[in-house]
Parts: sequence; C-alpha cells; structure tokens
Amino acid sequence: METFRTPYGDVTLYANEVYIGREFKEGRYWDEDTLMKLRAYVPPHRPVLEIGGHCGTSSLVYASFLQDQPVYVYEPQRKMYNLLVFNVVQNRMERRIFPRHQGVFCYEGVARMNATDLDGGGGNVAQRYTEEAHLPCNFGGISLGASGEEVECTTIDAMGLEDVGFVHCDAQGAENFIFSKGQALLRRCRPVVYFEDNAAHGRYLYDTVCRAYPQYETESLFDVKRFCMDELGYRQVIERFNGGIDTLLVP
Repeated sequence: METFRTPYGDVTLYANEVYIGREFKEGRYWDEDTLMKLRAYVPPHRPVLEIGGHCGTSSLVYASFLQDQPVYVYEPQRKMYNLLVFNVVQNRMERRIFPRHQGVFCYEGVARMNATDLDGGGGNVAQRYTEEAHLPCNFGGISLGASGEEVECTTIDAMGLEDVGFVHCDAQGAENFIFSKGQALLRRCRPVVYFEDNAAHGRYLYDTVCRAYPQYETESLFDVKRFCMDELGYRQVIERFNGGIDTLLVP
C-alpha cells in the first residue's frame, strides 16, 4: 500500500495500481481536471450517487463540492471496497461518504466480475491482489463478466434513495444494463447524469458484459441518453466530456 497526501485528503492505493497510481506518484490527483470541470454541474444541496467507486478518489472530491449532503458509493470488488472504507475512515468522512459493498446491475442477486484485467495488462485480477502483487494491475478497470469474484448486485431503483442530484456511473461496460433499471429514479429525481459511454467508445468492455449476460440483451440496449433527452426533456447533452469517453446529461 502507498498513501498520498492530497488537497482532498489522504489517498491510500495498492502499490501495483497501474494507471491511477502513476498519476499520484507523479504528483497529480487522478482525474482532477475533469472533476473540477464537473463541479459546475453538481448541485451542492443534493446527494451524489457514485457507481463504481474504486478506492474513493472521486468520492472525496464530490464530498468537497457538497453542503452537508451525502455521497453514496457502490463498489463491487471486496478488496477495493475495503480500501474505499479505509480511505473514508482515515479522512474522517464517515458522516459524508457512505460506501456500499455491492455491484450495480440490471437485477438484484449474484453476479461475477471478470477474472482478467482487460483494461490494463491482461493479468489475473485475484492473483494481482495477492501473490502477483509485484505486477501492475488496473484495479479500477475491472468489469462485470465471468469466472471472477462473486459479487452481490442491486439496481438503482432498488436502492431506496429519496433524492439524488448527480449520478456518476463508471461501470466498465455495464452502464446500459444499470440505467435500464434506474428509470424510476431518473424520472423522479431528474439528476445530472455523468457516465462512461462504453457502448459507444469502449466496445470491448461493453461486449464482455454482453457475452457474460446474454439473457439481458434488452437491458444491454437501453439508451440512457435517449431516455433523458427524449422522454424526460433534459436540456443538454455533452458527448466526450473534457475529451474523454464520458457523456454528461443535464436536466
């Protein structure tokens, strides 16, 4: 483990976390420029829902944007969730950031993560946490798939959240599936939605989830952009936000 002192708090990472770790080691905060540009779109008096929280780097920043509002963070990987909790506690943010050890998907029940680090070096994820910890891994890029860690899943609409003002969904290809079962919350709360558009720009991750869960083909085709713009009357869509593969939907 390595701990970095940052303007948003102390961030502890696995020493072999390849991409995110490299940024911190070189004196930069992971994705800080994008997060600062997002600040204008985060309602400070409403909660944030973060799907795919990793170790909490974005969660800490979102908490700094809010005025006495919670950040709800869902992280499926057990070891990464434990690290997320560690980062929350070491920064005394237990009353601001609320981690949940669950994946978010299109059904409530058990799913599996992918066993391979497809979005990194192609290593075995379980081994990179343990006996291969000297080898690099993109722990922040592990998708739902097959043959990997078993995880308990929920849906956005099953979370029982009373209000959400901003949704950040970075789910490595599962975004369509996830939002297909979040329509009630989107309709009721009309949050700003920021999501990694893997179906358009990261097909190998999206296709991995589709192959692992072919019985949910209908959910895989759900278009949250069309739903928000056409059905809910959102006023703005920003594709490739800040030059990345993410899309921002503004009500």
